[in-house]
Amino acid sequence: MPRLGFAVSCSLLPFGFGFSILLVLLLEWLRPDLIPFELGTFWYVEQPVWTAFTDSLLLAWPPMAAGLLLTLIKVPAHRQLQRQLAWGDVPPPGRVITLGPFQLIFHSALEEVLFRWLLFYAAIAGAVIADFVVLGFAGLHPIPWIFNEVLIPVADFATAGRLHEVLTTAPWAVAAAILTSNGRFRNSHTYQGLIGWIWSWYLGMFLFLVLFEHGLVAAIAVHIAYNLATLLLHVAITGVLPRILIE
Repeated sequence: MPRLGFAVSCSLLPFGFGFSILLVLLLEWLRPDLIPFELGTFWYVEQPVWTAFTDSLLLAWPPMAAGLLLTLIKVPAHRQLQRQLAWGDVPPPGRVITLGPFQLIFHSALEEVLFRWLLFYAAIAGAVIADFVVLGFAGLHPIPWIFNEVLIPVADFATAGRLHEVLTTAPWAVAAAILTSNGRFRNSHTYQGLIGWIWSWYLGMFLFLVLFEHGLVAAIAVHIAYNLATLLLHVAITGVLPRILIE
């Protein structure tokens, strides 16, 4: 039986990035009131830029610090393997992906655009549609009840109330979309194991906090800064760029 959070995430967002683009653009044209944000709502740069960036880092520091600590604990155990992969000694069958600074910058920005903007917007629409389809047309609303009474309070507790205002003052569909899109973000990091899977959920939630406080550009900058810090720490420990073995 699938986990409740995973099952709800799939039911509210059962489509990929391509359809999400079409859905969001179509709704912005036909039903602009369905998604309570304009396309460019979060695309702004606060002034002064450096103050906005440092304030964003302060908002997201708990999962970032935990991630760097996990890197500091885990990477030394894989130092020899990382060096072997860098030297071309790859256990067959497999291929090696090298994570350089440009790849990390690109993927960090892409993840924020996808999960904190595109899929987030699509999930708002998905929540409204799912509510109507699942007995909402009959005046019953089990999906909003699940989010308002179970999932949102659990997420609020799990994040120590840091996102309380974001999760509880917005319409339920917005909070549901945060949890749904962030569930996709978390599931995209399953290759990091159970601890990494859990940690990525926390990082995603705090990046949503940055999104609502300082905008998408700030969330992109924070994500890039964290990944580059992790890269530098990895290189300092192993002497080589991080590599992933795909079997």
